[in-house]
Amino acid sequence: MTDPLQQRVFVAADGQLAERMCRVYLMNLTVERAKQLRQIHREHRPDDCLVHLAVAVFLLEADDS
Repeated sequence: MTDPLQQRVFVAADGQLAERMCRVYLMNLTVERAKQLRQIHREHRPDDCLVHLAVAVFLLEADDS
């Protein structure tokens, strides 16, 4: 059985990889950076773009606090 963490790629939210790659998990995301990444990935489908989905959830949760 494969370790699920081995299949995930984590990148710094403030780096260029977060801007260019869609199938990555973000580390150290801030509200300001989430808004930037939302704009960059805005035309990507959430089903295909983990960044788009993660940013949407992050901003939704940030609005609740």
